[in-house]
Amino acid sequence: MKLSIRHTLIVLATLATISTSALAQYVWLDEKGNKQFSDQPPPASVPKNKILKFSGKIIDNQDSSTDADNSKAGTTKPADSLADKELAFKKRRDELAAKEKKDADEAKASAAKSDNCKRMREYKQSLDSGQRISQMDATGQKSYMTDEKRAQEQTQLSQNLSDCGN
Repeated sequence: MKLSIRHTLIVLATLATISTSALAQYVWLDEKGNKQFSDQPPPASVPKNKILKFSGKIIDNQDSSTDADNSKAGTTKPADSLADKELAFKKRRDELAAKEKKDADEAKASAAKSDNCKRMREYKQSLDSGQRISQMDATGQKSYMTDEKRAQEQTQLSQNLSDCGN
């Protein structure tokens, strides 16, 4: 029973601590770097770049410092909204997916070209060997390649192999 009461007290203390910090409308860093929570505005001595939360709005110090720099220069850049950030994220994700797809397609095409070049080299070796090469004609009859046809094939194969870098 004592254990159950302890757990209940711990949970209640935790909830009380969390709920009191939720009531704070202002959060800032003091001169020692500690976070201060209050429902009252920070003192005037606290610089604006040390205020983290103001009236329920979270302040991004990096953006506020660049806004101050921009206002000095005479240009103002509106802060990116969550929708703009999500849109930019989706755009980057889509660009990355497109790049990966393009790289995969290029790798596939390169592999196919390499395989075709390998087959052409093997065919060239067969043609250069002088052995008789049989073919099937349109009717399905077996015939042998003539010397003229062999010369034509060798010429065409040499042109195709020039694309392979040989």
